[in-house]
Amino acid sequence: MQALLLILFMGLIGALIGGFTNYIAIKMLFRPYHAVYLFGFKLPFTPGLIPKRRDELSVKIGEMVTKHLLTPDVFKQKVLTPETRQFLEKALRQQVEILKEDRYTIKYFADQWHYDIEGKLKTTIEEKIQTELLKIIDQHQKETFKALLPEAVQQELAVKVKGTSELLLEKFQHYIRSDKGYNDILNMVENFFTQKGKLISMLKMLMTAEAIADRVQREMLKLTSEEKIKAIIQSEIDAEYHRLMGTAPADYITDGQVEMAVNQVASSVTGHLNVAHYTRTPLSTLFPQGFNYMETTGIDAVLDKGLVRLADHIPAILEKIHIAALIKDQIDRFELSFIEQLVIEIASKELKLITLLGFILGGIIGLLQGMIALLI
Repeated sequence: MQALLLILFMGLIGALIGGFTNYIAIKMLFRPYHAVYLFGFKLPFTPGLIPKRRDELSVKIGEMVTKHLLTPDVFKQKVLTPETRQFLEKALRQQVEILKEDRYTIKYFADQWHYDIEGKLKTTIEEKIQTELLKIIDQHQKETFKALLPEAVQQELAVKVKGTSELLLEKFQHYIRSDKGYNDILNMVENFFTQKGKLISMLKMLMTAEAIADRVQREMLKLTSEEKIKAIIQSEIDAEYHRLMGTAPADYITDGQVEMAVNQVASSVTGHLNVAHYTRTPLSTLFPQGFNYMETTGIDAVLDKGLVRLADHIPAILEKIHIAALIKDQIDRFELSFIEQLVIEIASKELKLITLLGFILGGIIGLLQGMIALLI
């Protein structure tokens, strides 16, 4: 009986030692979280294995994920699957249908970002018109009209100018022959007699104002019919025309007047554009052809080209975002207690089995030690 108790006692002690040793070993994977010092010396096995090798562990996990789990080929295969295409196509068609609602306008989206799109567009357009007009004016305002006007326009003007004297004299003759012209001549004759005093007024006793007006009218018509008069007038017109063609806009308009005119033109053009009409018109009304294209062939075209291009650029994208570094950063941010809890939750059964196995193996070893001790 004493031998049996000794064997059982040895087995119990072995089981306790084996189970407790495994329990301590599991705990030492995480505990302590930081190094422990005694009399200035760091105790061995502190900190625990995972806290001590945390940086190396996070690097290895990131490398494992990027090299063996989330590889570019995995992403490319996922992007190019029919399921992904169907999902994106459905999402795009739903989005197009939503955008067809009347409330969706350019102004609506600008308001979501608290952006005054209408004021900004008006200011931008007006400033752009002013800049371009001033640039054109500055470039050409000192050039002569002869240099500015196209050759065809100059030829047309030359034809018009050559017939100006005849046209003026014709208009003048028409005026002289009219009742108004005659009355104006008569009034001038009467004013002449009135202003020149008694000596000239005595002529009225010899000739009436009406007779003088008739004579003046005939003489003026005769004078304007002379070819020499036509030539003189045409010569003066030609000279003035050539003088004007040799001048430049800058000779007639000051910089202040130019700036004022440019501002007025820019403001008028911007007002006529009616920016608010375009920013407040529903997108489906503003771009009907675009919506029709998207509903028919546009979405398919976007997916056909977009998915292939996305798949081709996945390696570059993954390289840019540095997934391994992101995984490492995320792991490094976790509290050690959280990592410990996470591992225990995932492998709780296995860890319990390891502890139990320690009890069993320790017990078996203790029993064997007890039996060997009795034999010795």
